[in-house]
Amino acid sequence: MSTRRSGRLLSAPAAAAAPTDEQIADLISKLQAVLRPSGHANGKQASRAEVLQEACRYIRRLHRESDALSQRLAELLLQPSDRTIDGADTAELIRSLLM
Repeated sequence: MSTRRSGRLLSAPAAAAAPTDEQIADLISKLQAVLRPSGHANGKQASRAEVLQEACRYIRRLHRESDALSQRLAELLLQPSDRTIDGADTAELIRSLLM
């Protein structure tokens, strides 16, 4: 048995697992609230495409930040040091990464 959704046929198991339009709208609203807690810049509701594009940009930015922090940590760990890393030194290392 097949169900039609958005112009394509889905098998019965896929149709049962597919979210409803209402669930998708709810998830988009939640995503928008996370991305822009104060609402859309000009007061109107953003389209689904705009919300998803913004989410993609945000995820890409997080990846870049994560890569930069990983690289900085690797550089700091490769620097010669006469100290061993204990609790205090670890906190200092993390603070230096965030600067």
